[in-house]
Amino acid sequence: MRQFARQRACCRKEAGVAVATNAELTYTVIEFPKESARPLLSGFKRQEILKGSPRTRPRRTALVTTTPEARSALSHPPAEVVEQALDSQLKSTNTAASSGGNHHSHESNNAAKKAETSKEVTKVKSTGQGLFTVWHGLTFGGLLQLMAKRPPMHYSRALRLVSLFFICPFNSFYSIVSGLIYGRKIQKTQVTKPPIFILGHWRSGTTLLHNLMTLDSQFTYPNLYQVMYPQHFLLTESVISKLAAPFLPKTRPMDNMPAGWKLPQEDEVALLVETQLSPYLMVAFPNERKYYSHTFDVRHMSPGDQAKWKRSLVNFVKKLTVRADKPIVMKSPSHTYRVATLLELFPDARFVYIHRDPYAVFSSSLHLRRTMYMENSFIEPTEENLYQDTLETLDTCLKTYEETRHMIPEKNLVEIRYTDLEAHPVEQMQRVYETLGFEGWERMRPIFEREAQAMSEYKKNRFIMDDETRQMIYSRLKDFFDKYGYDPQVGVAENGSKSS
Repeated sequence: MRQFARQRACCRKEAGVAVATNAELTYTVIEFPKESARPLLSGFKRQEILKGSPRTRPRRTALVTTTPEARSALSHPPAEVVEQALDSQLKSTNTAASSGGNHHSHESNNAAKKAETSKEVTKVKSTGQGLFTVWHGLTFGGLLQLMAKRPPMHYSRALRLVSLFFICPFNSFYSIVSGLIYGRKIQKTQVTKPPIFILGHWRSGTTLLHNLMTLDSQFTYPNLYQVMYPQHFLLTESVISKLAAPFLPKTRPMDNMPAGWKLPQEDEVALLVETQLSPYLMVAFPNERKYYSHTFDVRHMSPGDQAKWKRSLVNFVKKLTVRADKPIVMKSPSHTYRVATLLELFPDARFVYIHRDPYAVFSSSLHLRRTMYMENSFIEPTEENLYQDTLETLDTCLKTYEETRHMIPEKNLVEIRYTDLEAHPVEQMQRVYETLGFEGWERMRPIFEREAQAMSEYKKNRFIMDDETRQMIYSRLKDFFDKYGYDPQVGVAENGSKSS
């Protein structure tokens, strides 16, 4: 108790309160010693300040508020505000220290809770998928390849790794048998019906568009089982997908949309499982962009990796063609970077690009990534890396598409605004059919009309965006805002989810 009093007095003495202004914002700064290693986002932005000698100086954190409410409350904070903040900080520190061994973990959890409160982030819900992760599609060789990269691990998620050593050998066995049975047929298969690629940044409406287009039986698509087990789905899907159905969550955690082995899914998962040349490698390395930054755009890979990636995608398309010889509707936001490569492989491919307010996309993408990491990662990402990587991906994705869209013949490209698809789905789908020359519109119209009714059951999650984040996004994407007419002053982002 005496030690706690000394700590409290010391910290009260060290804590500082200051008000700084620039041309647009007023910042109120409260510095705390021993703050979490995780930054606080939105209403409070962390700025680390080092004072004292290199050997003895404490790590101090400035909480910089930019929200009007917080500025009003803390512009001239009374002494008790600092007192209460210090008490809370020290109690959590001492509690963690007394518990032994989990000091940084407790601080990180506290910081995360504060960040979610200040940002009004929708809580990430667990799907109950348990140990099942995207990595369970790896062969044993793929697992060893992943382990050779030495992904960071946290003991709380060790069972995920252990379970892979039981499942992955079966994938290797089935892959060998499938190759013996179907290998020659796959090799001889010609893709005569050009695929359709749905492009757009994550959370721009690509899933909604994919689900709508695949209602038409004249098309086929990769489903969840096929992208999880691309090496052997031709052999095993009819049996194992039924046996494994009880272990699959009923809904997706990021938006509460239905999940199932037979439902449309991103082909990017298949590329991850087969090659590990995919941005989704971020799930294993959430804080180390160097492992996957070159995999967004295939042109940035080494010649050997480019050949491996192209071979994997073409073989996957051939396998889907063996299953059903129809035009394949493929959706992967990562393909938005890859227009040049996709046209090289499929010159007559058709494209549907969907775009959305970048503020909404950014906020919803943060939520998506938190969900992905919670369900599939071996370690939790830091908020700082999560924030910066999401911003960098949004910036480069939209800009790369704008730089390469001219390569697509005009008759093979449709561009859709998410809000238009949401408000008038039937009219927008008619435009897709007419522009790309798809048959059967009159047959599909009543189906899309019924689906439009179902879409009205979806509600919005709301994300409040602070001024600094909004300005940062706008400064990077001003040309995009101007071209597509998005309002740079809007600060409330929305994310669709089905109402319960």
